[in-house]
Amino acid sequence: MSPLAPLPPTLLDRFEAAGFARAEPRILQPAEPFLHVMGEELRTRMFLTADADGRDLCLRPDFTIPVALQHIAGGDPGRAQSYFYAGPIFRQTRSGPSEIAQAGVESFGRPDGLAAETEILALALEAAAALGAPEPSIQLGDLALLDAAVEALEAPSALRRRLKREIAYGETLDALNAPPPARAAHAGLFGALDAAGPDAARAVVEDLLSLAGIATVGGRTPGEIAERFIEQNAARSAARLPAVQRKALQDFLAVDDLARAAEARLGALAREGLAIGPAVEALGRRLDAFADAGLPVDRMRFSTRFGRRLDYYTGLVFELGRPGAPGPLAGGGRYDGLLTALGATRPAPGVGFALWLDRFPGA
Repeated sequence: MSPLAPLPPTLLDRFEAAGFARAEPRILQPAEPFLHVMGEELRTRMFLTADADGRDLCLRPDFTIPVALQHIAGGDPGRAQSYFYAGPIFRQTRSGPSEIAQAGVESFGRPDGLAAETEILALALEAAAALGAPEPSIQLGDLALLDAAVEALEAPSALRRRLKREIAYGETLDALNAPPPARAAHAGLFGALDAAGPDAARAVVEDLLSLAGIATVGGRTPGEIAERFIEQNAARSAARLPAVQRKALQDFLAVDDLARAAEARLGALAREGLAIGPAVEALGRRLDAFADAGLPVDRMRFSTRFGRRLDYYTGLVFELGRPGAPGPLAGGGRYDGLLTALGATRPAPGVGFALWLDRFPGA
């Protein structure tokens, strides 16, 4: 299926019948929301230009953020509303096309979070079947569970934030012990942060940026830039985690099994003292809901390390795959903090998925 090939009409009809409204965000988008939410690293993969006033614009690299912005602009961001979309996204790649066909759904504001997750995963499986993959592999993760495990550590808050981010991105604890490459280039600044201590470090960075007359960098405020420097400076602290805590985190990160077996192992870790009990119970309720809806829980795998490489996910994450595909067929999950990160005046839960259409059989 080429990037411009039509989707099976029954698939779009199914999205509409499920209560999703068609969203058609513009191809040319402001770059700042993507860089702010998805991270400055995305810049190297975006197609960027500028308007007459010098504001950065880009070809949309993602549908979720434009659809979320459309939802915010349409009224009360806390209202329940669901959308579907189909069209190209644009990302620079080392190989393969830069114009990539996607379709997917986004659902905002639903208070029945477990039912919403179940329906979204069921719809993703139904869409995969309609596109020629009736029994894809199903990989699950839970960033809320990872948060609970890391928050249980006796460690500086900056280190805990970096651990969450980097583990979700696939890093190991041993890799996290190594100072980031940027550290040598900013040795003086990091030394000043060490001298200032954790309470004053943020003010040090903000003051330096203010003295240099820097208000934003890539859409990030001085406070956000300061937090990233503090996280980098905390990286070396990973080596100083107490041995008991390091072992507990290693045992947690080793869990990768069929979903029910993983749930049982996580329950055992909770009973051994790791403070993840409520998050494990929430995982059990999710798997029960999936099973009650007839979803193939016996084929689902769960990994504590699994996280999608987008910063806005906050809870359930999932991917559908098949052997031989160059990447996942579909991916999605929960992103309850996205709307407020994009400027909404009140939070609202969100959950959705995207289909990578060129990866399906017959594409």
